[in-house]
Amino acid sequence: MARKLAASLALLPLVLIAACSASDEGASRPTSSVPHPSRTGDASPAPSSGDKVEKSLRLPAHPKYLVPVRNGAGSEDLPDFTPAKNVYTVHVKCSGVSTMQIIKRERPKDNPSRIDCKSPVTIGRVYIDPSKQKLAVQAGDDARWTLAIVDGQRPF
Repeated sequence: MARKLAASLALLPLVLIAACSASDEGASRPTSSVPHPSRTGDASPAPSSGDKVEKSLRLPAHPKYLVPVRNGAGSEDLPDFTPAKNVYTVHVKCSGVSTMQIIKRERPKDNPSRIDCKSPVTIGRVYIDPSKQKLAVQAGDDARWTLAIVDGQRPF
């Protein structure tokens, strides 16, 4: 037990350095007007899409997914989810169009979150009351996107 603790403590500075050195340059940070997806179960396991996709979306280590990594084209409803606390984080990459939106399905014109597809990845924190979220991606037919929604907040 003492060896495991010592090894963990020895690795901690490396983990912190790696986390601090991750750059968010070019990432747009949506404000609380970003729509909030909701989840109805426990955090899902990491998707099988691999480390490459997770790194390209700048996902945290051991994420608690509300919406696991998904690829899509055009407009699409996202699965409903309920965050455990008052914040969740959206990670999005898109191409094929200049912008896309994440909207609240029940109120699509209520502060949609615009995503700039010229950015390498967009990461946004969303602060809400922990309640069921019903979101959708709204984009043209030629839009291609990858998205994941994680419970809690990712430090910027």
